[in-house]
Amino acid sequence: MKLRLLLLAALLHTGANAQNSYRSYWKDATHYREHELDITHLKLEVSFVPEQGLVKGHVDHHFRVLRPEVDSVFFDAPAIRIAQAALNGKPLRFRSTKDGVWVRLPHPLKWDETGTISFDYEANPQRGIYFIGWNAPENREHNAFAVRKQIWTQGQGIDNRHWIPMYDDMNDKFITETIVHFPGDYKVLSNGNLVDKHTEGNETVWHYIMSHPHAGYLLMLGIGNYAIDQRKSNSGVPLNLYYYPEFPERREPTYRYSAQLIDFLEQETGIPYPWDSYSQIMVQEFLYGAMENTTATIFGDFFNVDERAYEDRNYVGVNCHELTHQWFGDYITARDGRDSWLQESFATYYPKLFTKKQFGADEYDWQRIGDYNTTLEAGKKDRFPIRYSAAGTARVYQKGSSVISMLAYVLGEDAWKRALKAYAQKHAYANVESNDIVQSIQDELGQDMSWFFDQWVYRGGEPEYTIAYEAQQNASEGSYTAITVKQTHTRDEVTGLFSMPIVFEVYYTDGTKDRVKEWIREEVNLVKIPNRYGKKVSFVLFDPNARILKSVVFPRGFAALRSQLLHAPHMLDRYDALLAMRTIDIARKREVLLEVLRSNEFYRVKAEAITQLGRDKEAQAAVEQTFLKESNPPLRLAAIKACDAATVSWKDILTGALKDASYDVEQTALEQLCRNYPDEADRYLRATEHDFGMNNSVHIKWNELAVLYVPARKDSALQRLVYLASDAWEFRTRNNAFTALKSLGYCNETLISHLFEAVLSHNSRLSGPAAQTLESLSQQAVYRNMMQRTYHDSRLSKSDKAKLREQLKFLSL
Repeated sequence: MKLRLLLLAALLHTGANAQNSYRSYWKDATHYREHELDITHLKLEVSFVPEQGLVKGHVDHHFRVLRPEVDSVFFDAPAIRIAQAALNGKPLRFRSTKDGVWVRLPHPLKWDETGTISFDYEANPQRGIYFIGWNAPENREHNAFAVRKQIWTQGQGIDNRHWIPMYDDMNDKFITETIVHFPGDYKVLSNGNLVDKHTEGNETVWHYIMSHPHAGYLLMLGIGNYAIDQRKSNSGVPLNLYYYPEFPERREPTYRYSAQLIDFLEQETGIPYPWDSYSQIMVQEFLYGAMENTTATIFGDFFNVDERAYEDRNYVGVNCHELTHQWFGDYITARDGRDSWLQESFATYYPKLFTKKQFGADEYDWQRIGDYNTTLEAGKKDRFPIRYSAAGTARVYQKGSSVISMLAYVLGEDAWKRALKAYAQKHAYANVESNDIVQSIQDELGQDMSWFFDQWVYRGGEPEYTIAYEAQQNASEGSYTAITVKQTHTRDEVTGLFSMPIVFEVYYTDGTKDRVKEWIREEVNLVKIPNRYGKKVSFVLFDPNARILKSVVFPRGFAALRSQLLHAPHMLDRYDALLAMRTIDIARKREVLLEVLRSNEFYRVKAEAITQLGRDKEAQAAVEQTFLKESNPPLRLAAIKACDAATVSWKDILTGALKDASYDVEQTALEQLCRNYPDEADRYLRATEHDFGMNNSVHIKWNELAVLYVPARKDSALQRLVYLASDAWEFRTRNNAFTALKSLGYCNETLISHLFEAVLSHNSRLSGPAAQTLESLSQQAVYRNMMQRTYHDSRLSKSDKAKLREQLKFLSL
């Protein structure tokens, strides 16, 4: 992409003031959306015909006029059919366009006048609200991943406008009130307090209302068959946790730490939970991981885990992320898309702090360096800043979180918490932008951090440092270690030199060390660390424990790497040394890798050591022992992948692993055994026949292996895989089945129909893999002809056929 630069102020040296709240070094398409009315209260009443995807609604917008004079108003309402509009109960003239509806006021409204504009309407939305499973074949299997009948919404970024005529933007916050008519054997959840629930004929009427204003994209509905687990935090916040009543054993692992997270965030932020209650509801076919609707988070039921699946992938981090948004995103909301990092970065930052509290510093640091790596990988493609509407996920989430961590590091944890609390309190239930944090730090701490925001938020890019050191001595200074630091990243009008305080540590062979902190701000920097007694240097650390986001080129010899791996105090520095050993010959590094396995080292470091050992015969016994005594799934998986399954001892270990606490370990062990002992495959399959795994992962791998290694099971296994690819199942099960069938190179007309239906799904995480599977299988001429024939013979609508042709070019041939 050709980048167009816009310098809004003279380019200043890092450390200069950046007071302009709209300072940017990139031309941005997003801008503040102007509006004539301040919506103060939205009252919505809706009913549905789910089988038709039909919404029937009435909405009242209570408002205050923001302009000297207003004679017409626009509401977002694409493809919504407006039946009538009214002002204070009296009919209004209106005109619908492709984007919404204009209402013509009978007389101009003046500053601060109040009133109510109402709409009666119907819609068959393609976005914003989703009707799941109402026309799917009924799946009678007692399986957690069978399709369900549900209705749920996803308003962010601007999708609630597709089912409600409204002002749909971040910069207006209002009270929402939701009244829903629906059959009484379903549960209905919306934002705020349930103030009334009563029966009218065959329907139940659910009435929710918020106690504080929030942005319109956070309005939500969740409807389905649920039970509710009611809890309270220690501070008294009531929680309503929705779960599938057929699987009560999944409730506790799914919602583990939910109440504790509220207490944790109240303590960390210094701000009590800002709403009356908190609910969470799991749904199928969700477009993302989860969504922080105010007081009522929606999340994908692929996080609905049992005790075994919890070991592989659980909801704890996402749970904390969405709960954090109740403060950062819902309580205080970015003014527009340029500042979305003020929401997502904080929601990425706090889960790591909870990890540190609950699971230890090494787990916290592992997640922190993961954010660094994601950020640096994105930086290889472009150098967009964080405060930019097209910044991208890696910057809005991971880089922004890293910047917050660095801000706390530079200011000090206590000072940062004090400033952040002042920022949140000042802007309670209001909109914010990046400069508001700068101003809060100035007001609360008396410090000007605009230099920091200028280089890390408003500018793009990340620093790259090249490091070299040597022991030196001269008559005037005596012995010292000279460390040269060069900033070698690309620099231009947008990305300049970085200025940060960085720690240097020199470790000596006698176990002592020297430590200094220096500001690194020039292109070439020389740091001298006195070595008063002329000790022999063992290794040198630049920025111990990786407190600064950066990439580093730091050549070191094997002796220095070995010493750093075995003796550096922080896990990240030991891991850094281990990564640098990847290119070193196994014979030279074997003993130090084995020493890592024998130590009490963090399991991620041990997993890397096992990976580097590979199938080294001299290390197999140590790898076996590591597998047997360690419980962490990533470490056990690394051991299985590095094992020599052909040995008797590993065969016995893998057989035992078929009942491992981790589904991932079980699945990998099953695959290893069937591949290495095909004549015994049926025995291993019988031992695991009733294990399903998350999203049927084990079950699908089981059927794939049955096709490959047990001829008597082949036909039934293929039939089962095709069924698991159908719309009787949630999307992750289907994707797993697609992958297996693609790997097997199998296709039939039934599968093609399932794949066509999936390609047409609203869920891109289903439609994309389905299209890729069809493209892959179409490489075989017989299957391509079958697909074209099925397409031409289908009863799909013209629009659906056009969508298929757009996604699958070979259909037009």
